[in-house]
Amino acid sequence: MGLGKTHLLNAIASRLLPRMPKIRMISCEEFVNRFVAALKSGSIEALRHELRDSDALLIDDIHFLAGKEQTQEEFFHTFNHLYQLGKQIVLTSDSLPRDIPNLEDRLISRFHWGLAVKVEPPCTETRMAIVRKKAELRGIEVPDEVVHFLADNIVTNVRELEGAVVQIAALSSMSSKPITLQLAHDALRHLVKSKPAPARIATDDIIDVVCEHYNVRMNDLLSQRRTKNLAFPRHVAMFLTKELTQLTLTEIGSFFGGRDHSTVLHAINKIKGLRLKDTNLRNELERFELQLRRPVS
Repeated sequence: MGLGKTHLLNAIASRLLPRMPKIRMISCEEFVNRFVAALKSGSIEALRHELRDSDALLIDDIHFLAGKEQTQEEFFHTFNHLYQLGKQIVLTSDSLPRDIPNLEDRLISRFHWGLAVKVEPPCTETRMAIVRKKAELRGIEVPDEVVHFLADNIVTNVRELEGAVVQIAALSSMSSKPITLQLAHDALRHLVKSKPAPARIATDDIIDVVCEHYNVRMNDLLSQRRTKNLAFPRHVAMFLTKELTQLTLTEIGSFFGGRDHSTVLHAINKIKGLRLKDTNLRNELERFELQLRRPVS
């Protein structure tokens, strides 16, 4: 997914190494290939000893086990062996365990024994910093408007950001034209996809996300109560509803407890103003939008 999972795994290994000298870090694809080769050569015990004698076992892209029944069986017993000895196991995946297709229930259950941490896509400021850093490493200057264009349109994959910089630089060099917003559009027509239609996002989903994050009840959020712990989440929900749906101000007001359009407009403008000054809120709003736009599997 290009979010840095492998980098994080390497960092964990470096952190553990001083107190855990027997660290084994491999990709799941390598584990599968070595297991198959060991079966053919009759050296399966040597592979088992190598992995099960570890102080810590780190495996990248564990979703590669999907559909490989015999390899899942082997990993199940390796996992159990290490877990029972209190050894450290760290796995990365493109999906939560329950969302990996054709993965045995017993493995899903064991994977959920540990702490599952979701790696969120980088925020806008981070994406802009990545673009500038990649451009600097290549010795090219990218105008701010192009930096913003890339950060706004490539939101979930760091590798795609780097690739975009490379493509823009290549087109600029081949055409002998300076890097401009138009050139960036031309270079990335195939990469920059249109955003999903906002009408596909339901207001109820927005309310659910906001209520869960701010720990408030839907009935309270839609009520006439104006306490601070309800007013701010309500304003955020109104702002998101305006941004992500096709409802009018009047319709939004009606949904939020029968408020008039001027109250809704005030709430939206307030969040817009705070967003410009508060980086945390800006990142928070972006995470909400990414969560709401994510396709439901």
